[in-house]
Amino acid sequence: MEKIDTSKFSKVEFGSNVSIRGKNVEIKPGARIGNDVSIEALNISIGYDAVIEYGTTIKGLGKEMENFTLGDNCLIGFRNQIFLPEFSMLDFSQLHNSGLHSGYKPLAIGYNCWIGQNTILNATEHLSIGNNVRIGTQSQLWTHVASGELLEGCTLYGNKALVLMDDVWIVGGAVISPGLVLQEKSIIMTGSVLTKSTEKGHTYAGVPAKDVTDKLSFWKEMSMEDKSEMLVGFTREFVEQYPVHGGKIQIVEGIEGVSITEGIVFSKSALDFQSLPSNAISYFDLETKKYRKQRTKIEIDWIKFSVGFRARFIPYDIHQ
Repeated sequence: MEKIDTSKFSKVEFGSNVSIRGKNVEIKPGARIGNDVSIEALNISIGYDAVIEYGTTIKGLGKEMENFTLGDNCLIGFRNQIFLPEFSMLDFSQLHNSGLHSGYKPLAIGYNCWIGQNTILNATEHLSIGNNVRIGTQSQLWTHVASGELLEGCTLYGNKALVLMDDVWIVGGAVISPGLVLQEKSIIMTGSVLTKSTEKGHTYAGVPAKDVTDKLSFWKEMSMEDKSEMLVGFTREFVEQYPVHGGKIQIVEGIEGVSITEGIVFSKSALDFQSLPSNAISYFDLETKKYRKQRTKIEIDWIKFSVGFRARFIPYDIHQ
């Protein structure tokens, strides 16, 4: 790997003492890389307006990192240590400060994730984190257990992949054991130690964690009309916060009812993204929770406004 001349990225903001080493390096305009950041990977891709804060180190563990991929509008907080063969984190995800994320297999983080400070993400085996996942401060996710002496008969040893499906929420200070699958919309309460895989939409608490959904249930059914009504309130709040976007949002049954030529359209009916008209509209599908990514200002402002707790959408992949 060779040291990259950062001056060739004229629309990227670099702090002092930044070191980037790689073979194929792409850094999109608007990215910001703070003081004393070090990145070493054969293939480096950093998206539009992504931020890597000061004192962060990114490289392989014992061998070169192959791929480092950071999506648009992502954040890696200060003083993170990322030691992996492959790391990817997709648009609008945030990995907050002072975490240790290391191992010998890939770590993949999806869209719209929020991972709190002082977390440990271990990828001795594969660690896969889906879309819209929230992981609270000081949580630990493990893919291995070791240090027992095999010669003396200790069986507490092994490496097993860990999978978090979409919309999982680990509230904070939890420990997640190797080899589990956390199904969609599982909630793991503060301080829990999870040792078994979860069921979709269930809540778990305690040491070891037990299913407490009968006492703590945090999901309810939402009809399309419920969603539409709530979205009307969200868009009203959004325009109050961003008056410049007034008159540029519509909620419709289908694209036949669209009357704007730019802005955001929310459709109650499933969209055929491949046949959408070519224009400056970001189409959001309330049924599939996907959207046509345009990277317009109103689209980015809306996602930043909504992604925290109001609504989360995933870009539609035209190639799927």
